[in-house]
Amino acid sequence: MNETIAVAIITSGGIGTIVSFITFLISRHDKKVEHAKEKNSAVARMLLAIGHDRIVFLTAKYIDRGAITVGERANLEQLYEPYHDMGGNGDGKSGFEACEELEVISDSEAKARDLEIRRKEFVA
Repeated sequence: MNETIAVAIITSGGIGTIVSFITFLISRHDKKVEHAKEKNSAVARMLLAIGHDRIVFLTAKYIDRGAITVGERANLEQLYEPYHDMGGNGDGKSGFEACEELEVISDSEAKARDLEIRRKEFVA
């Protein structure tokens, strides 16, 4: 059946129609590819923004505390590496670098310091 349609188009002087149809298919494909690129770009920007927000939040917490745990440092590195690879910098970079210089403390010491900070905030 497909062969019959193709023969009918060709024999009826439909070469222009075939070219138009192929052009249409290519154009439609190009539009789909462009839409996918735009969508991926938006997703990448959102991930970068979420990474930035999380890094700024955590680094501010650790800097206010004046120390960081081994686990927190490892977590921060896991967040910062892809953030940096995607082009993130600015506040995220400066906070990350400041946290690299912080004293490393135990989890229990971190909890005690965080509790003291919350007590001071509650009283103020």
